[in-house]
Amino acid sequence: MRTRALAALVPVVVLGLAACSADDENDRVQATPSASAGEQACAEGPALETLTEGTLTVGAGEPFEPWYVGEPSSGEGFESALVYAVADELGYEPEDVVWQTVTFEQIISPAIKPFDVAAYQTTITPEREQAVDFSSPYLTSRQGVIVADSGSFAAAASLADLEGARVGVTASQTSRDVAQAAWGDAVEVVPYSAAGDGMTALSSGTIDAMVMDVDQGVAASTVYFPDTHVVGTLPAVGEPEQLGLVLDQDSPLTPCVSAAVDRLEEDGTLDALRTEWLRSDDVPELS
Repeated sequence: MRTRALAALVPVVVLGLAACSADDENDRVQATPSASAGEQACAEGPALETLTEGTLTVGAGEPFEPWYVGEPSSGEGFESALVYAVADELGYEPEDVVWQTVTFEQIISPAIKPFDVAAYQTTITPEREQAVDFSSPYLTSRQGVIVADSGSFAAAASLADLEGARVGVTASQTSRDVAQAAWGDAVEVVPYSAAGDGMTALSSGTIDAMVMDVDQGVAASTVYFPDTHVVGTLPAVGEPEQLGLVLDQDSPLTPCVSAAVDRLEEDGTLDALRTEWLRSDDVPELS
């Protein structure tokens, strides 16, 4: 069945993304126990225990490149293509995948979910693992720093160059913790409810810089806010920052979804998706 997912990919040129290249595989941290034992209990497609029989319901936020290009159901964008590849591994046809718009807060809260699995650039953290299940990680991420082309910090090339700046972050995501670890009190951290709100503030001059996932930042500065650019990434804090698909805590689907992600990693599908959709390989780390 995997041929259906792979057929959607353009021919792959092996570029090797810095955030998730083969060199980083040794740093990969499994967020969940090995799925091999549970994999044997995973049926295919309609036989799986889902919210709606015969359907895989997927939670996602408002479309934002490079994760979703157009509607999530388009199959265009890294996470949209990832979902359809995982669904294929689980035995679902594309028409059996139903998308549900949700907020980030809904995804990470302990409340019962209106989805079977969610793909929303969610970093795996011990705190979140107390409320939800994560699949095996599908991406090692970095936090990027975006500035305005005409701003006072346009030529920033180090952390010290940004001292004194008003730096936007997304309040409920890890960008806030990483920014505070990088600068301490040397910058003013300004939280926003969504990355797009922060980028709008940056473009208007309300803040001096915005911290967000670097791949999202590259897309934002290229597509939505061409008067901005990414100057670099922040140093990692603790373990590598990894993204996982989110499920309800103790979901019977968790080992099945993790096994699907593991197979996609092993057969090169994830590398192909990263190469096609993510463009952060040449962004340097600020020091």
